[in-house]
Amino acid sequence: MRSTKPTTRIHRRRGVSLPIVLISISLSLMLTYATLNSQTRNIQIRQNVNRQELAHQAAESGVAVALNQLQSASWAGVSTAITGTLSSDAFGTATYSVQFLTIDGQTSPTAYAAGGGQTSIGSSTTVFDTSANGLSSASAASATAATKNALQLLIRSTGKWQSAAITSEFVTGVIEVGAELQPRVPGRTISHGDTASASDVKPNAASYDTVQSFALFATAGDSTNRSLTLDPGHRVDGPCWLSRGVRIFRGPQWGSTTRNEFFQSTGSLYSTSSNGQMLLPHPHPFGGGITMSAAFTSTESADLTKLNVPRQQAASIPTAPTVSFSNWQRYQLFQGGFTYDAVTLTSGSLDNVVLRPTPRNPLGIFYRSGDLTIDDNVVIQGTLVCTQKVQFTGNNNVIASFNWRDDSGAVLFSEANLYPRVPAILCQNIDFNRDVRVNVDGAVMVTGTVTGGDGSYERVTANDVNVAGAQATTIPMRQPYSQVQLPSNSDLSNVLSNGQHAIWLADGITGNWYAIVNVDTANKRLTVLGEASRTGPVNYRISRQRLRHIDLRGPLMTGRLTLTGASPWVLGSSFWSYRYSIWQFLTDTQRTNNLPVTPFVSWVGAASSYPGWGNPYETEGLPLEPTFHLRPLQGVTYRESLPVFRNYTAPTSTGTSTTSTVDPSGYRWRVLFWRNP
Repeated sequence: MRSTKPTTRIHRRRGVSLPIVLISISLSLMLTYATLNSQTRNIQIRQNVNRQELAHQAAESGVAVALNQLQSASWAGVSTAITGTLSSDAFGTATYSVQFLTIDGQTSPTAYAAGGGQTSIGSSTTVFDTSANGLSSASAASATAATKNALQLLIRSTGKWQSAAITSEFVTGVIEVGAELQPRVPGRTISHGDTASASDVKPNAASYDTVQSFALFATAGDSTNRSLTLDPGHRVDGPCWLSRGVRIFRGPQWGSTTRNEFFQSTGSLYSTSSNGQMLLPHPHPFGGGITMSAAFTSTESADLTKLNVPRQQAASIPTAPTVSFSNWQRYQLFQGGFTYDAVTLTSGSLDNVVLRPTPRNPLGIFYRSGDLTIDDNVVIQGTLVCTQKVQFTGNNNVIASFNWRDDSGAVLFSEANLYPRVPAILCQNIDFNRDVRVNVDGAVMVTGTVTGGDGSYERVTANDVNVAGAQATTIPMRQPYSQVQLPSNSDLSNVLSNGQHAIWLADGITGNWYAIVNVDTANKRLTVLGEASRTGPVNYRISRQRLRHIDLRGPLMTGRLTLTGASPWVLGSSFWSYRYSIWQFLTDTQRTNNLPVTPFVSWVGAASSYPGWGNPYETEGLPLEPTFHLRPLQGVTYRESLPVFRNYTAPTSTGTSTTSTVDPSGYRWRVLFWRNP
C-alpha cells in the first residue's frame, strides 16, 4: 500500500499560508489606510496653513490700508472702522477689519474709570509737594501719560478666512500696530519728503494770531470806562492794543506839579533808546508801546510822552475771536481723534485742591457753569473754563495750561517745544481781591472785564534772605514748575521751600519773580512755581516773597483791564505837596554839594523817606515794583479753540494756476511697535 503522509504534509502547509496572506492583506490595507489618512491630514494641514496664511495676509493688508488712510487728508477718523476683502474664490473669502483704539486697547476714552481729575488735600497748608509736581507721584505720572497717550493710536487689524461651503468654518489672525502722531509744526526740522509750507496746526479763528502778539488786547472802552486803567504797582510788560482810553496813575491825589515830576522822573529813570527803539525796563508801568483804535486825548498823549511810551493810532482793527464756552465741554486734541469730556465743576468754589489731566480728560480742561470762587491752595494743571465770573480770594493759587513736558523737563514728543498750547483761563469776568497770591501761566481770554490788583508792595513774614548773583540757568518742567540751577558758591542755607521766599530771574531789561517750593542745598538747585524759560545764564536775587501779587504769564484778551491803586498811595493832595517840597529841599542840597540828584520816583519808593509812618512805608516805601505783572511767555503760541491739530491738505492746481501739488498731505505717523498678540 502507498503511504499517505507526504500528502498530508502538503495540505497542512497550504493551510498555514492562508492566514499569512490574510495578515499580509490586512497589513497592506492598514498601511494603505494610514498612508491615505496621512495624505488627507497633510492636505488638511496644508489647507489650514494656507487659510491661516490668507487670514494673516488679510490682517497685514488691513494694517497697510489703515496706515495709508491715516496719512491721507481724507481719513475718516478713529470712529470709522476700515473693512475690505483681500481675496475670494470658490473655496472661501479672506477679509480684514481694522479698529482704531487707544494705545492701551480701549475702544474709547469712556472706557476708562470716571473721576480722578481732582485730588483733595484737605487742610494741608501747602500744595507744593515737588517730588510729584503736586501730590502723589502716581497721579502726577498718570497725568503726564494721559496726555502723551492721547496722541497715540493702537491699530488692530483682524484678518479672516471663511469657507464658502460651510460658513462656520473660518480662521482669524490679528496684528496690532502702535502709532504716534508726528504733527508738522512751524519751525520744525524739515526732513526728506517734507516741505516747510506744510502745517498740521489748526488755524486760529478771526485775528487771534494778531491778538496774541500783544501782551494786552482790550476790545472795549469809552470816555468813562477806559480800556486800561493802572496805577503804581502795575506793569503791562509788552505791547498793548486798546480800543479806547488809557488812565494812568490817577489813584494818588497828586497836584499837577507833583504828578508831572513823578511821570518825568519815571520816564527818565526807566527808559532807554537802543537802535532807534525805545526800551522800558522793569519796573516801568509799561514794557512796550500802545496801539489804540481811537485817537489819544491830549491828557493821554501828555502822560505817555512823559513816560516815554511809544504810541500810535491803529490803522485797522483786528477781529477778536468769539469765545464759545460750550465748545470746551467736549473736545479733540487732533481732528479725527478721540473725543474727550471736560470735568464739570459742580461746586461754586475751590479750596485746597489739585486738578490734573486724566485719560478721560488729557488736556486737563475743567468746566464751570456759573460763577467760581478760588480760595487758597488751588492748582489747576490745565485749563479753567467758566461761563461767568472767576473771583480769586486766596493765596497760593496756580493755573497753568499744559506745556507738553514731563516731570524732568523733557518734551513728550519730538519738537513738542514748538507745539501750540491752549489758554489757561477762559471766562466772562475775572476779579482779583486785594489779598491774593495768584500765578497764571498761559493765555487768558475774558469776554468781559478784568478787575482788581490793588495790593500794596509788602513781603511775607519769614527769615530775611538777600542772596544775589549771576549765571542762573533754568529748565521748565511739567506745569506749573521749573528748575533753577545756581552757581556752586550760592548760599541757600536760609532759603525756605514753602513758597515764603522767591527768586527774581532777569530776562533782558525785565524778568519775573518765582516762588521757591523746593531747595536742594547740596546741589544748589531750586524748584520754583511757574514756567521759567531763559535762553542762557541770567542774574538773580532771592528775597522774601511778596505778600500780595498777581502774575499773568501769557497774553490777556479782555474787554477792559481795570486795576485799582493800592491804598498806601491814596494820600491827600496836601500830603503829596508836602512830600514833594521835602524832595525839592533834598535835591537842592544835593546840587549845591555837587552830589547825584535822587529822582523823585526813587525817593518816593525808598523806605527811608517815611520815618515814623509805620508799615508798609517804613519797611518797603512806595516802590513801582509791581504786585500786578502781565508778561507773556516768550516763544509760545496758543490756539483759541480745539482741536490743536488738523490734517494738512496739500494745495491743488486749477486751470492755469501754478500752485504746487507736491506738498505731502494728511497726518504723519511714527510706528511705535508691530506685534501679533
